[in-house]
Amino acid sequence: MILCVGATGLLGGTVVEELLKRGKKVRCFVRQDSDTVRLEKTGVEIIRGSLRDRKAITAALHNVDAVISSFAANIVKDRRAAALWENDYEGNLSLIKCSREAGVKKFIFVSYWGLAKFGNFEHGKIKKVVEDLLAVSGIDYTVFRVTTLATDMSLLLGRRLIKKGWAPLFMKPHEKIRPILLEDLAWCMADALDNQKASCRVIEVAGKEEYDFISFQELFCKAIGKRVRFVFIPLPLTNFIASCIDFATNCRYNARGLVSAFTGGSTCDITEMEKIFAVQQGSFARYLEDFFKNAKAEKPPAAKS
Repeated sequence: MILCVGATGLLGGTVVEELLKRGKKVRCFVRQDSDTVRLEKTGVEIIRGSLRDRKAITAALHNVDAVISSFAANIVKDRRAAALWENDYEGNLSLIKCSREAGVKKFIFVSYWGLAKFGNFEHGKIKKVVEDLLAVSGIDYTVFRVTTLATDMSLLLGRRLIKKGWAPLFMKPHEKIRPILLEDLAWCMADALDNQKASCRVIEVAGKEEYDFISFQELFCKAIGKRVRFVFIPLPLTNFIASCIDFATNCRYNARGLVSAFTGGSTCDITEMEKIFAVQQGSFARYLEDFFKNAKAEKPPAAKS
């Protein structure tokens, strides 16, 4: 039995689908108020509860061989730095402790690529601490340090580009990015369950296609079918604004740390990833074209005058 925590998210849901394709038994631990319509259609077992409730976690871990943790706090709903520690750190800490007590054999955790880059970002600090906890837990683990998810690029940038025709970026024009498709990352996560090469490893993962942000902009122009542009915000200006926010709020939101997470590009060497996993990665360019075709198809017709 595989316990998935974070299964109501886009990545978590895709992982569940991949596990089912492989014939795995899946149980999902979700919050009380989570929308589980997508999961219910798959027929997986669903247990509702809180990661702050050890009794609920222990019940969810009954007869579980492996845990996959991809959950994260919703920083759109609650931007407080403290909330990330309350949810992501405390939640994963309880999950690891209970997993060890329950005799779980494998723990798979989704982290960030380039944690040195995320050193001032609360989520980055938390991910690193959780990685360290896993390393000393005695549980076989695989940590996936992810660059950028394809869905983040299409949802965050794409929809704004369609609506406004431009989008602000804190990156420099010639910094690099390697978005990875959800399906490809989910394939690797499911494969890591039985892949000895992935045992007790921290693995950086990214898509097969690398772009700088100038070529990335052209990719969006082609996929959307009209001219759109990125507006590159100077880093000194961004840091000044973030510093003002931190001063005014007593670092309640760690704005400078957040800025650090969105600068410096997002790419890595995937040689190790390719040695460990035999995944045949899809094309981000093709994914982007399909995304915007579907977005146009779902657009409601304009009202007649």
